[in-house]
Amino acid sequence: MNQKDVTRSDRRGRRSIRILFDKRGVCLTELMVSLTAGVIVLAAALNAFNVAQVHASKQQKDLRHQQDLRLGLEIFEQEARLAVAESIISTAPDAFRFHANVSDHRTITTGPVVPGQSVVTVQDGNGWSEGKTVIICGQHACETHRLSRSGQHYQLILTEPVASSFPTGASVEVNNRVGYYTKRSENGTVHLMRMVDGGANTLIGDLEDLHFSYWDEHGHVTQQPSLVKRVVLEIESNHSLHRMMREVSLRS
Repeated sequence: MNQKDVTRSDRRGRRSIRILFDKRGVCLTELMVSLTAGVIVLAAALNAFNVAQVHASKQQKDLRHQQDLRLGLEIFEQEARLAVAESIISTAPDAFRFHANVSDHRTITTGPVVPGQSVVTVQDGNGWSEGKTVIICGQHACETHRLSRSGQHYQLILTEPVASSFPTGASVEVNNRVGYYTKRSENGTVHLMRMVDGGANTLIGDLEDLHFSYWDEHGHVTQQPSLVKRVVLEIESNHSLHRMMREVSLRS
């Protein structure tokens, strides 16, 4: 191979190297552009997914809250209907307290009850918890007592003996102390609390506002327990577009 052939071969080699590097440069640029576009598309997809997830989570939370509202209002209505004017303890815009037999625990005596007696024979005392208040009523009188221990199948044991006589067949029933009242949390939201015989729990939470109002038989607002015929509970929720109201007529 002469000098001329060597020179021509060397030129071809350099040209091939330049072409190779040029091709590599173009491929790297295209790769970078493709990666950037992919990252943008991926970020957009992730953002759309997060937005959809947040929206779905909010809908589920609102749905659960609506279910809690309905259930809570149903419980309030069922128990408030058990109240009578004479059993109301207090009527306030932020609390309604009364006596009622919420678990429908009632029975009758199966033998006469005489003064000084603290063990009362009954038809069925199962499920009557220790410390509960009970009312024993005959034809002419009623007495209120507390249970010294949980009820048994055929008897109830009182903390104090009865003072009056009661015949066989006298009625005996539990008399619960029931309260519905508001409680404001640190973040400013309002909770509707339910209390039965001292044990309290949140019935409906995360509310903006709620209040009770009381009405007499003529449709006038009243604060006198003895005149109350209707109780109205109004609730404003952060998860609802409108105020919810539940109106309960008391027993005569």
